[in-house]
Amino acid sequence: MNGPGEVKPVKPPAVHAPSNRVNIAFPFSEIKLEEPSKELAELAALVFDLVGTMAEWVPEDSLQELRARALALRDALR
Repeated sequence: MNGPGEVKPVKPPAVHAPSNRVNIAFPFSEIKLEEPSKELAELAALVFDLVGTMAEWVPEDSLQELRARALALRDALR
């Protein structure tokens, strides 16, 4: 009971803030890494050989970058 000298405790004002939460599931949230297939490694080796064969008809300076990329791909998939 509140007497003449008592102070009534002050209640904090009620806050009504609705929350809008959205969960998004991306299709790539679970990425599985696998070893490259034998066929893919063979294809990379074939591309490397093809670039080497092209050097007979195309000037070497034109094939330098392509040869480097083919070599890197072949070595990465071995």
